[in-house]
Amino acid sequence: MKHAALTDEVVERTALYALGALTQIEARAFENHLDDGCAICQSELDQYQLTVEALAAALPDAEPSPAVRERLLKSISGATADDEVQNAGERATATPALAEAETFVSLFADDGGWQKWDEGILFKPLFIDETTGQMTSLVRMQPGTALPPHQHLGVEQFLIIEGDCHVHGERLGPGDYHRAMDGSVHETTYTETGTTFLLVAPKEYRILESR
Repeated sequence: MKHAALTDEVVERTALYALGALTQIEARAFENHLDDGCAICQSELDQYQLTVEALAAALPDAEPSPAVRERLLKSISGATADDEVQNAGERATATPALAEAETFVSLFADDGGWQKWDEGILFKPLFIDETTGQMTSLVRMQPGTALPPHQHLGVEQFLIIEGDCHVHGERLGPGDYHRAMDGSVHETTYTETGTTFLLVAPKEYRILESR
């Protein structure tokens, strides 16, 4: 869906893409959105890329700090200075309400948040564990769609919620579970009638050419 006006969401996602801070799936979804012809996002991206290129040319090569991405995400999302690491790595004491908000998170079915993964395939990120690199998400595939052949860069697990999913020569239905180990390859993953499943897998994977 093309954007009709510049929004905070557009600015945030475009900035993260230009800086290479999106996950592989999120970056691919953004690129598909650009391919759909969104002039608002393309114009914003062009400006960010000019800025990034100018900064890269002006600064000497250096190894970035591991905390750079975390600070950038907090800055874009409107985090306050109280959320920053202070005094030799010790965080400022959070209020009880803030601490509870970080400990318990609920996402509801009608909250939205679906993103385009590929033609006819959507995904909804639920949680990203930056320590392990694992992402929990919902995936929704329209009838007749398929994922490209890919190699797993870690253990992948998914549970079918509705519909049918054909993977590794098996047909899975609601309640069925599938696990693929690190380094394994899924040659085909497709659905005939459409499917929704809960996916727990590394943020990135290796796309393979069709064989």
